[in-house]
Amino acid sequence: MWDYSFILPDFIILFTFLVYYFSHPRLPIKLNRTFLFILIVNILTIVFDVSASWTLEHSGHFSPFFLRVINAVFFIFFIARIFCFFLFTEDVLDLRSRHWGLAPALKHIVFILSELIAISNFFFDTIFSISEDCVYSRGAFYNVIYICAFYYILYGLLLCLFKLKKISRARFLAVLTFNFVLALGYVFRILFPNFLIMNLFSLVAIIIIFVTFENPIFYLSIKAKAFNKSALSAILKELGSKKNPLIIAFMIHNYNELREVYSAAQMDRGIELISQFLAKKYPKLLRFYLRDGKFALVGDDNFCSDKIRDEISTRFSQSWCAGSDVDIYLEVKFVQFDSKLDFGNYEKISNALVSALRESENFEAVNIMVNEETIKEIERNTQIKRAVEHAVENNSVEMFLQPLIDAKSYKLVGAEALARIRDENGNLIPPGLFIPIAEKNGRINSMGEQMFESACKFIHEHDIEKMGISWINVNLSPIQFLRPDLNKRFSQILEKYEVDSDKIHLEITEESMIDYALLQKQIQTMRLSGFQFVLDDYGSGYSNLSRLKRCPFINIKLDMEIVRDYFKEQDKILPTLVQTFKQMNFTVTAEGVETLEMVETMRGIGCDFLQGYYFSKPLPSHEFAKTYGMY
Repeated sequence: MWDYSFILPDFIILFTFLVYYFSHPRLPIKLNRTFLFILIVNILTIVFDVSASWTLEHSGHFSPFFLRVINAVFFIFFIARIFCFFLFTEDVLDLRSRHWGLAPALKHIVFILSELIAISNFFFDTIFSISEDCVYSRGAFYNVIYICAFYYILYGLLLCLFKLKKISRARFLAVLTFNFVLALGYVFRILFPNFLIMNLFSLVAIIIIFVTFENPIFYLSIKAKAFNKSALSAILKELGSKKNPLIIAFMIHNYNELREVYSAAQMDRGIELISQFLAKKYPKLLRFYLRDGKFALVGDDNFCSDKIRDEISTRFSQSWCAGSDVDIYLEVKFVQFDSKLDFGNYEKISNALVSALRESENFEAVNIMVNEETIKEIERNTQIKRAVEHAVENNSVEMFLQPLIDAKSYKLVGAEALARIRDENGNLIPPGLFIPIAEKNGRINSMGEQMFESACKFIHEHDIEKMGISWINVNLSPIQFLRPDLNKRFSQILEKYEVDSDKIHLEITEESMIDYALLQKQIQTMRLSGFQFVLDDYGSGYSNLSRLKRCPFINIKLDMEIVRDYFKEQDKILPTLVQTFKQMNFTVTAEGVETLEMVETMRGIGCDFLQGYYFSKPLPSHEFAKTYGMY
């Protein structure tokens, strides 16, 4: 009466999934637990589906009561399977709530009522009936199973649409697809009741779930045989309800340099040994490898974090045997979380952990404590990063101009173009905060080019000679200065605005002089196009007089810290340095002059140009034009 041809391969594949599940490390998160329930309930549904169908075909060998029981159990698991798939949809969308409301209550009420109807079939003819002569027929409430199924599928799809903007396209499509497959399966079951085909559609849905969400490879670091960064983010989401979870991380100091010293193969072996040590020493803790020598341990209780840190430090005081006669010696820095932190927002905690590990190389401390202030600083940096992205993508980097004053006449002779961006509230972000972020995320190139173009546009639209300006200084970051096509791109912008190259002076910092050969090559190439160069912030970096002598700079700008230090304790070093620059045919600019005393003193020791708040703070370009222009 029934076609069983789909059953055996379905059962084998499901059992394979079950074995695969238990043979690989799994995160203890809701998504994985629900997937396990789906596998188990599907296997049991198949078992009782086949058993119920086979016994009905051979009903003469069984009592009506036995047939009633086995068919009722089948429908109990059939409804449970529907509910498990819905719970998985909720877990993917992160919508499973512990708080009761109308919607959460309704989903449970529908499930409970459906199961009660199935259970009642032990005693009454609800979903099906078994006559005294063992004849099976549908009951008055048979269609409850389909109402329940389509209710949860439609409910799940509505939730998916509700979270559309908050989940990735891949996740959205996967949830949409496996729910559609299930719906199609129920339609086929209605149309072809003699084929046990619903289990096949459930299996296809499980395969979609496995490929998209449940493949353990997604969460494992093969190198360290530990969980990876994605797994850490997932487990931190689950720990949000814990009051004081254990989260301790550490990173190998100077990891990238050590890979060159010991070789990549030996360091990889060292990573594996460290992971093995953590697994053996702390079997109850989840261990994670976050790449580049970064590890993390996560558990339920923070009370033993100091002990764990000390034990790990003790082990790292010894060598790690990475091969025959090869011992590697490693130092570590730790990141721990203040027990007073609110762990409810897993994204903040995850970002704080990753950021603290990334920045740990910049701290001398071996143990870095992440507290509320650390979280706030990371949030500020995130907001600044968004502001940088928005400003660059929307070409809204603003140009401010600060006057350059002739030290002899106190007249305006030039200006420096300074980049400024605003936060989401319209407030200016200090350049000391957004410039390093722009350099790290690669946006400094676009930002610098926008500033160069803004300066050219300003010169094109204003009669700068009437303002008394002979040139505008534009800053080049060290990263931007490395671009081989810099000369071509800047020349095209000059041509676009019909600006002579001598109207733009390019400022580079001492940091750009680290690669001296590249520096000379780039400067020589761009000088052929008429560009002139200024050395900015002298005294804050690596330059020396012998190098400066061979570089065709037209001006040296003294870093404001050197100027300020001179007024704290005046000596002959700065005046001698200025006179040396003059003898090398450089003009000299003093930055950061803020008082009349500083102005007169810098003029007295021989500086040619002055720049600072005494004369003017940086002004928006339109305000600068209004202040100094003839308009």
